[in-house]
Amino acid sequence: MNSEDGHSDRRKSPRVQAGFRVKYSTLDQLVLAYTKNISKGGLFIATERLLPVNSVVRLIISLPSDGGEIPCIARVVRAMGPDEDNPHRKHGLALEFLDVSAGSIEHIEEFMSSAATKEAEASMLPTFDYRLSILVVDDEKIYRENAAKILREQGHDVTTAEDGLKGLAACLRNPPDIVLTDVNMPLMDGWNFLRTIRARPSLSSTLVVFQTTLNSEKERLKGYQLGVDDYLAKPYSAEELMLRIERLFQRTSVGSRDLSKKALRGDLEQVSLPTVLSMLELEQKTGVVIIVGPHLCRLYVRHGRPMSIEMDGIKGKTPIALVVELFRWTKGQFEFAPQDIHAADELQLSMQGLLMEAARLTDEEDR
Repeated sequence: MNSEDGHSDRRKSPRVQAGFRVKYSTLDQLVLAYTKNISKGGLFIATERLLPVNSVVRLIISLPSDGGEIPCIARVVRAMGPDEDNPHRKHGLALEFLDVSAGSIEHIEEFMSSAATKEAEASMLPTFDYRLSILVVDDEKIYRENAAKILREQGHDVTTAEDGLKGLAACLRNPPDIVLTDVNMPLMDGWNFLRTIRARPSLSSTLVVFQTTLNSEKERLKGYQLGVDDYLAKPYSAEELMLRIERLFQRTSVGSRDLSKKALRGDLEQVSLPTVLSMLELEQKTGVVIIVGPHLCRLYVRHGRPMSIEMDGIKGKTPIALVVELFRWTKGQFEFAPQDIHAADELQLSMQGLLMEAARLTDEEDR
């Protein structure tokens, strides 16, 4: 905040002895001044121009970010000059408002509330300190152009294609960091587009997000099996799109992925863990399921049969109790990594038997 001396028009207002303009450059400055002084009917002005007590001044309060101006008349209730005992004390005038209307105070309050809301909403959006190459593939022009506009405004390099075949050509010409693609498209749909990308070593590091209306776990699991990295349900907001890109970028280091191991990975909000485990049993998979949720959990599977479970930070619980705890998680990421498993069979159940037992124990606990 700073104040500027102005010139009073003594012919029109003979009582006014000086004029000041007080400028607040930030919302924080205005909030502090409001709570300390303005709301109590006054204001302190830092100035070397001291006036006698009871002097009348014309005052203009300028709100930040073109929030407007509040004119008023005030009188000096205290003049603070040099103080030998306190050389760091600010020189200035303590003013008492004489004619500030209730409407003016309401205007200041409404401005602060609105500005604070806008700042809070802006702070919730991710701020990118990196520049990504992103390809948006969608046969619906409105979705294609809307997503491209949002991402370009964040500083990313964005290209677009109207079907999977043209999207593949764009990838082959200039491999992007991320592909945001629809599923139901002409010529080459999202499924075949994803399969083709994953079959090419030059595109193995490319992150792929399905933007789709698919809502069945079977379809979403199919996408994860083919190598999709995330889902974005249509319609979506600008905030959701940016947050998904941010989360995906943080979760996976662009350019350093090794898909040769063909690990199955996904999000528990998109596919439930029982669905994933049922698929592992059906396909007789051997490896470890890593789940990152409230804790880090590892579930060891041999030929589709659960063998043992570990959960970091949890002590003293039986293996089946850990499974019950795990199945309560609805948010987090999972990844299945194929590898040899030498763990002993601590659970003594088939995968379907484990799912049924965990469901039974959960029902008993919830009663």
